[in-house]
Amino acid sequence: MSAAPPTLILSGTLRLSELGKKPLTAGKFSVLIRENADVFKRYFGVDLFPGSLNVDVPNPPSLQADLDAAKPPPSIIIPKSELINMPEYIGQGQAWPCNLIGSKFPQPISCWIFRRIGSRVPAGVIEIVAGQALREPYQLQHGDKVAIEVF
Repeated sequence: MSAAPPTLILSGTLRLSELGKKPLTAGKFSVLIRENADVFKRYFGVDLFPGSLNVDVPNPPSLQADLDAAKPPPSIIIPKSELINMPEYIGQGQAWPCNLIGSKFPQPISCWIFRRIGSRVPAGVIEIVAGQALREPYQLQHGDKVAIEVF
């Protein structure tokens, strides 16, 4: 992803819903990506896969609040006014380039942490977006351990 060292390294586990069972998160992220495909392509420079990987990151416990406060500073900021069908309580979108590392990846996967300020994803959960599908091609499962190098 970057020649510079990561500004933050996170450890977590994948939070993946089983097909046909109650989702572990709201499950509407794919709708957001599809409805705003042109906006995301303009900011990210690629077509994002319509969905996200959810990662439980217990430490630091302030991670969601830190990201909402732009700590560390995001490399992408998408004004809320450019995103359609956004609830009132959600603010602008922010993204941080990162590498996703895990035993099922032959090499680090370049992707982004994406956070909409005020998002109601469960506490301690971050969303990872990428220009490719990750779950099926890498046979990812709920509970798989990952590391995230944030740049």
